[in-house]
Amino acid sequence: MNVQTLTQRYQQEIIAELELTLKGRTVPLYDMLRYHLGWIDQSGKTVEGMTGKGIRPNLCLLACAAVGGQIQAAIPAAAAIELVHNFSLIHDDIEDKSPQRRHRPTLWSVWGVSQAVNAGDSMYTLARLVLYRLEELGVPERKILRIARALDEACIKLCEGQYLD
Repeated sequence: MNVQTLTQRYQQEIIAELELTLKGRTVPLYDMLRYHLGWIDQSGKTVEGMTGKGIRPNLCLLACAAVGGQIQAAIPAAAAIELVHNFSLIHDDIEDKSPQRRHRPTLWSVWGVSQAVNAGDSMYTLARLVLYRLEELGVPERKILRIARALDEACIKLCEGQYLD
């Protein structure tokens, strides 16, 4: 099995969880998130093959499998990791004034800096909210709290790194 196959092993499950997270959210802000995730174009039409690599969430699930964990119960945590990664990309694109990401205009270059900041912040908040789905899957609240803390600690390190950059 090659690295690409390995790092995309659980991609469909992760995308399904991300879709569930955005399901029913109809404020145009969420279309900005769908655009950034590569699911739709600027006009809202569905597109294929524009999503990111999904390495981080897949590594989360591969690590879960490696220690004998229940993959299905870890999918929301993996989705949260993907949302945090994308929140950081949105903000990084603004800070670097990057005109393109994944071979198309960046979110900020389409909707403006202010709305892109809102989108990035919303992506981060959704990452936190998706963690609460772990309870529906039988994960004890105490463990969810530890997972949320680990995610927050990683986010602050990510922000510190961005600051230093």
